[in-house]
Amino acid sequence: MKNRCIKKAIIITSFVILFTACSKTEVASEEEITQVEEVTQADDVMQEPLLLADIDGNEYKTVAIGEQVWMAENLKVTNFNDGTAIHLYSFEAGDDWSTFNRPKAVYQWGDTSDLSNLHNDELPKDYYGAMYNHFAIESGKLAPEGWRIPTIEDFKKLEAYLTANGHQGAEATALKSKTGWSTSSGNGTDNYGFNGLPGGYVHTQGGATGAPVIGVWATSDVNIERKLRQMISLHNTSILSVNENSLHLGAAIRCIKN
Repeated sequence: MKNRCIKKAIIITSFVILFTACSKTEVASEEEITQVEEVTQADDVMQEPLLLADIDGNEYKTVAIGEQVWMAENLKVTNFNDGTAIHLYSFEAGDDWSTFNRPKAVYQWGDTSDLSNLHNDELPKDYYGAMYNHFAIESGKLAPEGWRIPTIEDFKKLEAYLTANGHQGAEATALKSKTGWSTSSGNGTDNYGFNGLPGGYVHTQGGATGAPVIGVWATSDVNIERKLRQMISLHNTSILSVNENSLHLGAAIRCIKN
């Protein structure tokens, strides 16, 4: 009889311990779920795309890539950030795009002609953003407050991040848009939302826009003595192209957050 009571007591005690442990586990799981939900919600808030507005009221999507935050669209502002108007270039009016004897900040819209019928609808004039000449870029007043024209090192840091995250040898492909590129240039995979489009550029002579089969972005790095500017381009290779181009060349701008 005594042995039976001992066994019964052991069984009851074990059941209480087991029940208590299970109850604590269930409570802990509920707390963990709550914490995960709170963290997830916080992450969602942090990952909300930042909308950037320029002085004209244009809004731009932005994208975080590594430790950098980039505009996900080309700049299309037509006034400097101090409110001064940028002159719209007109060949017909006799404007000079790049003569250093008569320095003048000017812009023009990228060529939206759809020669390869890649788009079903007619493109708006600012689809590829604006192309700016040397004097507009050098003004120091193009970028919205808190943003700036990137340096060549900014682009190299971007490239290094892409290389380290599975895109070695295909950094340009990861930045190009998934559609809108000609067969000769090839579409990209747009892995990070950079949405690099083939906006072309402005020729050094006469201010004529190049066909939209290449994407060219100016940096703030210049060699005044040699009249050269460092530029980045996406074209028909899977890697980024870094070139020194004439200061007379016009290009698009992708700002980076300070």
